[in-house]
Parts: sequence; structure tokens; C-alpha cells
Amino acid sequence: MVRRARALTRTAPARPLFYTAQDLAHFCEVDLKTVHHWADRNAIAHHRTSGRHLRFRRNDVVRFLRLYGYCVPSSVQRARCLVAFALPSDEIAKKLTSRFDLARFDSAMSALACLFEHEPDAIVVSLADDTFAGARSVAALKADPKTAWVLVAAIGDGDALEAARAAGAEIALATDDVARLGAELSRALATGK
Repeated sequence: MVRRARALTRTAPARPLFYTAQDLAHFCEVDLKTVHHWADRNAIAHHRTSGRHLRFRRNDVVRFLRLYGYCVPSSVQRARCLVAFALPSDEIAKKLTSRFDLARFDSAMSALACLFEHEPDAIVVSLADDTFAGARSVAALKADPKTAWVLVAAIGDGDALEAARAAGAEIALATDDVARLGAELSRALATGK
């Protein structure tokens, strides 16, 4: 078991759940005080530990870096992202495992229920899944600061797909375009693959 853990470490750096203010200062080549000013002005989504230390989720860091024209550092790009996968397709799941760590779920509701346990970087759901309320669920995820960090990839067709995109799904793919999912997730999560 130890050998396997070491092998995984060699292939991809451990997935940090959070970056520190010092990490962000290093990524942006700015003083630590600047990062604290950004946080105080809510320029980047963050939370504070019980000791009042700043912490930033990977997705929020990537969004911030892109928004303000910073390069996403290779250390962030190399970290393997966790994707909560709630599609019935074993073929797509198999393709994604070469790029991402997957947490597989039988339904979108199961994936949503485990959101805080697994803390995935992205969640992939089918808009045809009866347990998922489509655009309403996407809008609810994006409206709540406790869940807004998760990247939503919605797979569906027609009006439901457009509604999910309008509600905030970062990736909205037609069912017949699902083969592009890996590339779209890589682009959106800045995995550099």
C-alpha cells in the first residue's frame, strides 16, 4: 500500500484542498499584504480558519488568476483534480480516469449529498437525471457561497442545457458531445492536459 501511494505521488502532486495566502502571493508574485487586501475587498473567494488564516479553494484561485491575467502556475496545473461523476457511462468514466480522480455516484443527488465529504473540484451531472432539478439545482449551487466553488458540468439537450448554462454551469455539453467532456474539464480546471 505504501508503494502505491508513492507511485501516485510521482505521477501527480497531491491535490491540495486549499491554498494559503502565501501560496497565492507566490503565484501572483506580490506581497502577502496585497493578498490580504484582495481578500478584504472580496476580490477572491476565501474563508478563514479558526486561527483567522486565509484559505483559498483551487477553483477560486484559478478563476482569480485568469480574471486578472496571471498565468496558472504549473504546480496548480499538475495537481490532479477530483471530479464527482454522476453519469451512467462507464466508457466516459474510463477516459476521464487518465486525467482526473473520479468519485462515481449512481445519481446526481448522491453526488450532491457527498459534496462536502469529497470536496470535488467539479461535478458532472446529467440534466435527464430525475434526482437533479436541472437549472434550479445549478443556480442553487452557484448562489450559495458554501457550494459556489464547485465547477458544474451539465450534460443534456435543448432548452434544459441552455437553462443550465444560464444558471451558471461552467460546462454545458449536448449529450452527443459528451466525448469532449475530458478536454472541457481540463480547460476549465486548468489542468494543463
